[in-house]
This record gives sequence, structure tokens and C-alpha cells, in this order.
Amino acid sequence: MFTGTVRRLFWVSMGATAGVLVFRKVTATAKELTPAGLADRAAISGGGLLDSVKEFFEDVRERAHDREEELNVALGIDVPPTSTDRDPEGDGFSKKARAI
Repeated sequence: MFTGTVRRLFWVSMGATAGVLVFRKVTATAKELTPAGLADRAAISGGGLLDSVKEFFEDVRERAHDREEELNVALGIDVPPTSTDRDPEGDGFSKKARAI
């Protein structure tokens, strides 16, 4: 006598639980598709993209600075001039650097 009632109560509670879960999922999806929800999603995605672009340009700037230092040393621009390399004008540039 109770087995049929318990079985029905079990299936009714399972159906109610499934209904609540589906309703919550549909409501959350509908909220994401509103203009405010789309704006929030775009702000989150755009913020990550903006940070990535900033990091990229910082890396490029850093590498360019490093390369500039390498070139200056290779060309003798950052090397202090010796007395024999100095130009009579005495402006501090070596003959090598001035030739470039």
C-alpha cells in the first residue's frame, strides 16, 4: 500500500527538482541575452583583451629598448670616446659614431 505512494512521491519530487533546475537555467540564459547581460559579457571579454594588448605593447617596447642598446654598443655610440678618437670640437662623440 505504501510502496505505490512512496514511488509516486519520489517521482513527483524528481520532476519538481528537474523543473526547478530547468527553470533556473532558462532564466540565467535569458538574463545573459538581455542588453545588460551582453554588455557585462563584452566588458569582461574586452577587459581581458585590453590587458593582453597592453602587455604585448609593453613587451615590444622593452624589446625595442634592449635592441636599441645593443645597436648603440655595436656602433660605438654608448662607448666613451678615447682621446685619439675625439673630434677636435670636443663634443664627446667618437669618430666612429660621427661617421654613422
